[in-house]
Amino acid sequence: MDVAPALKRSKGIQDWFDQELSSIKYPNTQRNLLACACFDMALEHYKAIVQLINLRLTGSAFALARCVFESYIRGAWLYLCASEKELEKYQKDTLRMKKMDLLIEDVERNEDFQSGVLSRAKSATWKDLNGFTHSGYQQLSRRFTGNVQSPQYDDQDIVLVIKHATALAFLSVHMVAQVAGNSELDGRLDQKAKDELGNF
Repeated sequence: MDVAPALKRSKGIQDWFDQELSSIKYPNTQRNLLACACFDMALEHYKAIVQLINLRLTGSAFALARCVFESYIRGAWLYLCASEKELEKYQKDTLRMKKMDLLIEDVERNEDFQSGVLSRAKSATWKDLNGFTHSGYQQLSRRFTGNVQSPQYDDQDIVLVIKHATALAFLSVHMVAQVAGNSELDGRLDQKAKDELGNF
């Protein structure tokens, strides 16, 4: 898929998410609020990535790719794994947060994640994601065309980043549906993900 259709498809997905989530309700607990704030942040990063690519601010879009992943993982950990004491410390900003590997390890102890998909995704992408976020070689090598400073991002890489963010957005909405106990949304979401992600 080329960049323009990928952006158009992503905008349609975002509109669908907004509509589906506009009336979602879940129990107003500390755990739910903190977790869903993370998932909401992941969705905002997804929207920002699409907007930045549309504005040809591609380096900034790539820098947010790690942020989408982190927001989703932290939200899943807060919802599925954190103790009440950890939740309280997190809310007071006094929790010494585990490294991403350990957060994923905790999450993957849950039945829905025992396939190891999150740890495999991190293993496959983390070095590049860090490079894009922290101005590493992965980012800087795309700031020149020959010897001229002119950003040059391959269309295939751009579509890959859009797909990465889209997949994490679907996972984030899935978790919100789980928090809300909304199996109907979960069913619609599964079908939507099958329809959309296979077309990137």
